[in-house]
Formats: sequence, C-alpha cells, structure tokens
Amino acid sequence: MNQTVLKSLPWIAVIVGGILTFLGYAGFDQFYLEWICLVPVLWAIRGQPPVRAFFMGWLAGIVAHSGGFYWIIYMLQQFAGMAWPLAALGLLLVAAANGFVFAAWAGATRYITEKTGWSIVLVSPVIWTALEKFWPEVFPNYLGASQYKLTYLTQIADVTGVLGVSFLVVYMNSVIYWMLEQRLDKRPFSPRPAIVFAAVLALVIGYGAVRVQVVDRSASAAEKLKVALVQTNLDASERYNGTDRFLREHQEMTREIKNAGGVDLIMWPENICFLDQGTLRQAYLSRLIGDVQIPTLFGAITHLDGATTRRFYNSAVLVDGSGMVQGTYEKMVLVPLGEYIPLGDIFPVLYSWSPHSSRIWPGENVEPLQLGKHVISVSVCYEDIFPGQINKLMEGGRDRRVPEVMFNMTDDSWYGNTVEPTEHLALATFRSIEHRRSLVRTTNTGISAIVDPAGRITQSIVQWTKGSLVGDVPMMQGRTIYAVTGDWFGYLCIILALAGVGRSYQLTRKRGEVKKTAPGKAKKKTSKN
Repeated sequence: MNQTVLKSLPWIAVIVGGILTFLGYAGFDQFYLEWICLVPVLWAIRGQPPVRAFFMGWLAGIVAHSGGFYWIIYMLQQFAGMAWPLAALGLLLVAAANGFVFAAWAGATRYITEKTGWSIVLVSPVIWTALEKFWPEVFPNYLGASQYKLTYLTQIADVTGVLGVSFLVVYMNSVIYWMLEQRLDKRPFSPRPAIVFAAVLALVIGYGAVRVQVVDRSASAAEKLKVALVQTNLDASERYNGTDRFLREHQEMTREIKNAGGVDLIMWPENICFLDQGTLRQAYLSRLIGDVQIPTLFGAITHLDGATTRRFYNSAVLVDGSGMVQGTYEKMVLVPLGEYIPLGDIFPVLYSWSPHSSRIWPGENVEPLQLGKHVISVSVCYEDIFPGQINKLMEGGRDRRVPEVMFNMTDDSWYGNTVEPTEHLALATFRSIEHRRSLVRTTNTGISAIVDPAGRITQSIVQWTKGSLVGDVPMMQGRTIYAVTGDWFGYLCIILALAGVGRSYQLTRKRGEVKKTAPGKAKKKTSKN
C-alpha cells in the first residue's frame, strides 16, 4: 500500500465515523451504530498531534451533522425564504458549529492522553459529556438521544439528565476502541476496563428496570386527565394562505372529538391564529374554538401594542369551556433566522436581507398554567429539546406550584417530510424521564404524541397524516434528583475535563523546563572534568 493511501486512511476513517453517527441517530434509528460510531475517529487520531486530531474530529462532526441535519436546507428555504445555494451554505455553517463538539473532543482527548498517559476509556466520555453541556448549539442533539427506544438504558436521565446516557454511549465506544488498540499494539490483554464497563452497564440497566416498575405503579395510581390532540396535516403555508380553512379544520375535528365524549382538554398545535394580547375577549375566543364547551389549549401569534412599537409573541393560550382565558405562555427560546435574526436589533438592515424572517419577542413569564385543580407546564416549538428551559418551567414559578404534566405545541411542517420530527420527538422524550411527567405534544403535520413518565411513546399520529388521538395522562407528583439539581453531571464532567487539560499543560511545561536545563547541566559537568 503506497504512502498516499496510508496517509488518507485516517481521514477516510473520520468520515466513516461521521456517517455512522448520523445513521445511528434518531430518525434513521440504527441506534446500535452509535455504540461504534466514534471508534473509527479514535483510531484515526491515534498517534496524531492534538491540533491535527482537532481538525480530524471537526471533519467527522461536519459529516455527522450535515447528514443528520440535512432538513435545515428545507427549513431555511421555507422559514427564511433563502435560495437553495444559501440554504446549503446555512446547513454547512450549522454543521461546522455543532461539529465543534467532535473537534474539541478529539483534540482534547488526544492532548490529555498523550501528555498524562491517562486511559482513553475514561478521558474520552468525560470530555464529550463536558462539551455537550458547555457548547451552545442552535439545535441541541445529545448523542444519548439516539437510545430513546431502549427504555431500561435511558432511565438514569432522572438522575443525570440525557447527558448521562451520552456519557454511557461514548464510554462504550471508548472501551471497544481500547480493546481494539490492545490488539493493534500486540499488548497483553487486560480484561479490567471491559469488566468495569460491563458492571456499570448492568447497574444502569438494573436501575432502569426497577425505576420503570416504580414509575408505572405511580402512574397507574395517579389521577388521570383525558386529553385529545388534533393534527390537521395542514402546513404553515396553508395557514398563511387560507386562514379560514385552517381554523375551520381544527373546529370540525374538535366537534368530532366532543361527540365521542369524556374529554377534559383539547389541544391544538402552534400558531393557529393571530390575536391581540391586550384585548383577549371571551366572546371572540368562544367563537374561535367553536361550541365544544371543553377547555382548549392552542397556539397563537399574539401582539401587544406599546407606546411606539407593536411586539409579537409566539404564545400558548388556555381557555375554559366558555372561552374565558385561563392563562397564557409566551415562547422564550426563539428559532434564529425564523423567529428573529441574531444581531437584528443592532443592525436592522439584516431583516431586509431576510424578508421572510419574523420579528418575534421572547417571553419572560415562567409561571405554570392552572387547568381546574391541576397545574400544567406549557412549552412552545422546540423548547422541549432544551433541558435547562424545561427545568426552569418545571420549578413551578414564584409559588413553586410544580406542574403535574407537560404540554408542548409545535409546527414541524417547516422541515418537510424529513427525519426532523422524529429527531425532535426523540429528544423531547427525555424531558419525561428527567421530570417523571407525561409529555403531551401536538403538531400541525406530526408527530403528535403522548409520552409517558418513563419516556415511552405510548400513542402517536404518523407525520404528514390527518388524525386525532385521545389518551389518559397521569397527574404525577414529586420531583426527581435531576429536577432539583439540574445538569450536575455535566458540570462535574466540565470540572474533570478542565483538570485534565490543566494537568496536561502542567506536565508539558515541566518537560519543557527539563529540556532547557539539561544541556546546561551537561556543560557544567564537562567543564569540571
């Protein structure tokens, strides 16, 4: 094999690692590939300088996110009105930004293991988990979310959050690579790291099995709320071009649900209509929701007129059976380029460059809503993939009225008939585990679903189909370790990662000083002779 081919093999390996990563992720759902996706990358950076390892990891990250987030092209065309070449460039930029996790992980892992001699088995998952917590992403995509169908494996999220599952996945990759490295170096095989990992995995699965039983018993004994979800399968363009038809479809499907009887709450998706937030009137809202006389939770673009400006909000509105407003929630985490343009307030000209982008203002109210005697949490759009945001909403506001169930309304039609709705739902299921609450999600074009407190998708409507579903959701009590402590596991990994980098730097300086003084000492010794 010639030298050119040999030199290219590591770069081919990192590309393979990137491909395995997105094929193993939610949507493509070959979850087992995530257990080995980082092995080719670890092999590629073996013996490489840390800087080169950084760029190798970055290539793997760009490939992984380009493949997994290909739907960003469609989103930017629909949401921001971009031409195809600009939308493709947008995908590349997002992939490069999110791919930094791969880059920093590969560079830091190589640097620490090279300088300290510490085992890659522990360094690699600590660095990865620290970066998943630290690095800000427009579309967070925790590696652990790929395992959302493996119920017993994911239950540790009520202690560690989804970061704990990511740690476990990278830990598995690292152990597999470590065993491969022993063979490549023809070193005596020590079973200890593999045995320790097997014990950890057994403990995690055992914990999961016990927790599922406990949670199921609690959910079975809890009071139930019968909820109905409406999915009209009308996308965003039909909402803007045919407002009357859009609303009428929701009303007609809601009447069918009412005729079946016994429903406590009807839920519509995000952005059903436009409302004046300052003059929400009972008479108007009763006409809006129709004559169903059932409490309804729906999404609306609301506006509030100030002295000189009009502010728009992406809101959730809860009304009782008579149409009286019981509470609202305004979305706090906005979609860049879709709901606002970064730096647009400083440079207003940016909005003229992207005329399809909205100017939505973020909400500030974290208070839960009151549905009869029940306290509920509501989030809008992709807020349910941000653990920190949901943690904030689940604290219960000023009076610590901890919600008994979580609701999310969204519109995933902006992403077309792609894997994005599945990725979104998979990420959202971890909020149920983290807080041991049911998550009820409704979307315009799917996937509308009910997720139980163990993170299992118990009922759903297939994306890009018209339909409704009715389900009982338990009103759960109490708080989990994760709900109280937040991302403690991620912060712990950040501390350990910084300690590793610091120790590596310290050893590098010491070795540098030894090299500088060694020749001088030798010279002095020679002169004495």
